[in-house]
Amino acid sequence: MVKKTATACVLAAGLLIGPLGASGWAAGASTGAGAAHRAGVEAAPKPVHTFGVVVSKWGVNVRSKPTIHSKVVKTLATHRRIGLVCEKRGKWVDGNPIWYRVHGVNGWVAARYVHNLQPIRPC
Repeated sequence: MVKKTATACVLAAGLLIGPLGASGWAAGASTGAGAAHRAGVEAAPKPVHTFGVVVSKWGVNVRSKPTIHSKVVKTLATHRRIGLVCEKRGKWVDGNPIWYRVHGVNGWVAARYVHNLQPIRPC
């Protein structure tokens, strides 16, 4: 009950202060990225990809297609943090059919050897 009351008080204070405060509607300032820019604060851009870490002892091959028979375009060292754009089903690698598209490299890595740190969207 105390949590609900505290939340209601905070919301009510925000409604009162927001329109009447120095940077609110009454002062004519806008909200959003433009207001943050005018205040000297840059809004951080949202990343377009998630991250993963290479967990294989010997690193992982980045391949041109999501299959072990395609050309190796790069090799990534173990424990390296990489950007992952999306995931797709491909050829099975040690019981895992998922492959990740690597950000900044035109290639794919087997999910068996990369631990994703956030959920990844499908391609």
